[in-house]
Amino acid sequence: MRRRVFGVLIGGLVLATAMAGPQSAAAEPCRWIAHDLPLPADATYSATRGSSESNRFIVGETRITGGGAEKGLIWDNGALTQMASPGSSNIAIHPKDVNNSAVVVGGRDHWGQDSLRAFRYRNGSYELLDTPATHHSWARAVNNLGDVVGEMWQKGSDTRQVVVWLNDGTRKEFLPGQAVGISDDRKLVQVTASSAFAIDVTSGQQTELPGGRTPAVFDNDRLLHFSWGGLMEWTTSGQHVATWQGGTEPYGRTSSGHVVFGAVMGTATLWQWGIRYSVDSEKQPDVRYYGDISDEGALIGTYQNADGSSHPARWFWCG
Repeated sequence: MRRRVFGVLIGGLVLATAMAGPQSAAAEPCRWIAHDLPLPADATYSATRGSSESNRFIVGETRITGGGAEKGLIWDNGALTQMASPGSSNIAIHPKDVNNSAVVVGGRDHWGQDSLRAFRYRNGSYELLDTPATHHSWARAVNNLGDVVGEMWQKGSDTRQVVVWLNDGTRKEFLPGQAVGISDDRKLVQVTASSAFAIDVTSGQQTELPGGRTPAVFDNDRLLHFSWGGLMEWTTSGQHVATWQGGTEPYGRTSSGHVVFGAVMGTATLWQWGIRYSVDSEKQPDVRYYGDISDEGALIGTYQNADGSSHPARWFWCG
């Protein structure tokens, strides 16, 4: 999932050319420039949590001074909308993903109630996803059909079961482990204690993606995950596409696969046609938060200021 075609002209420069060689002595060096995403007044903590395949929509969360629990945020091409109130200042909303139709999924934490529930949010309303009263649940990702993948686990237990909630509300359970993503052709990707799997939601057919482990992301129908040799990339049919040398944290990839965004030991990094570049920016994307790269060449993420405060942003080359 995610995005279209990488056809990049940024500030009049082709990205590959601008990144590949040293700048002339007469020119100002180009860098990645952070453009802050707008926040509500009195926001004290904010972070990106997910973005749509097209990257038109970005979701995140924030805390407001005196405002109680975390609140959900949606940016539409950079314009901010706050998600609807869940009905109590003691209910925290944690968005995790959004699709191309602005359907948001994530988890709802009702403080003091021992209640964690997966939700699907569309047209300003929350739908709590089918979960037994004895269990918690959490949503991780949504495809463009509105199908949701996440986990469910018994209260008092740490053993999580991967679950898909189809758009019609049907719940289907899969292997123990952690959900990573779900494609528009209904292939879920999950990590178990020993490997990763792509599973056809309809037929149940499993394809092992050997060695898959966290941290991992599913972007443009490819799994990117940590390995000791770098970031490994897999298709849902089990083909090992590449290993991006040195990578320790994956963020995402363009739809063409020509550019991969991740990090090397905490430093934001791009791999372009196999060549590795550190992201040169005054405000570095922080690997503890969600990040991605659009086909237009914008980076998405969250940076930290010197005072420790966090701020969602998009980064543009020379812009």
